[in-house]
Amino acid sequence: MELKKLSPSFYTDNVRVEQALDFDMKAGCWLDIDNKVRGHGVVKITIQGLMFAIPVRSHIRHEASFILQVDRKNRHIKGMGLDYSKALLIKDERHVADDVFVLRSKAAGRKLVDKEEHITKQFTGYVEKYISSVQEDDRNVLNSFEYRYTTLINYHTELGIK
Repeated sequence: MELKKLSPSFYTDNVRVEQALDFDMKAGCWLDIDNKVRGHGVVKITIQGLMFAIPVRSHIRHEASFILQVDRKNRHIKGMGLDYSKALLIKDERHVADDVFVLRSKAAGRKLVDKEEHITKQFTGYVEKYISSVQEDDRNVLNSFEYRYTTLINYHTELGIK
């Protein structure tokens, strides 16, 4: 599994993505779209044939993630890794650049090797739990740390949520 960057076209074609990293909810726009460098691991899942980009995040505090590097200094932070709660729907493959995004820590990058199936399974479970929680109006799950600020709120139509 390789980490990629989102292309600038993603930001211009997706002008509003609530709860996304780098999206300013108050201003209703992306922060500094000309200088985006956030890495994303692209995970293709079989839920309705949708492709998502899962961002690399430095300070993940919840379980909805695949940790690449543990933070041993701060017990409130799990570490750096892929944050499932901030996944972005990729509707056009042009939105993912061909350039490989290289992590500063080579050891963290090696943790992605041969993990695509594992990450896909974890992320699929995350999405399926979200769908069922919305359909059942399960406030305990939807208000949990893993789902309270999820980007999946933007994709109800694509996920078949009524």
